[in-house]
Amino acid sequence: MHDQDSSARRAPGPCEPPDPQLAHERDQASLLTALIEEYPGLMTYEEARIARVSDPGDWHETDRFEGAVRALLWAGLLRRQGDLLVPVRPARRMAAIGFSYG
Repeated sequence: MHDQDSSARRAPGPCEPPDPQLAHERDQASLLTALIEEYPGLMTYEEARIARVSDPGDWHETDRFEGAVRALLWAGLLRRQGDLLVPVRPARRMAAIGFSYG
């Protein structure tokens, strides 16, 4: 069975490729943290993409951003209202009491 607990993973050494799952989780944490810090101000999908993707022509970086958005939506930590990305109340509350996403 595949290990679902990311806390059991170790960081890759200097010669090892990065773990794609850890990178995906870091992308999600970074995006959610940025959206929570911005709240009650809201960011559109495009504003968040511009802030997170340094080169719009870099499809790998754009795909990572889109994957992070989809994963947060699927997990119920983020919702879309039109084009706005809104962190849900439980995610904002957890951040307010000191829970760290990254």
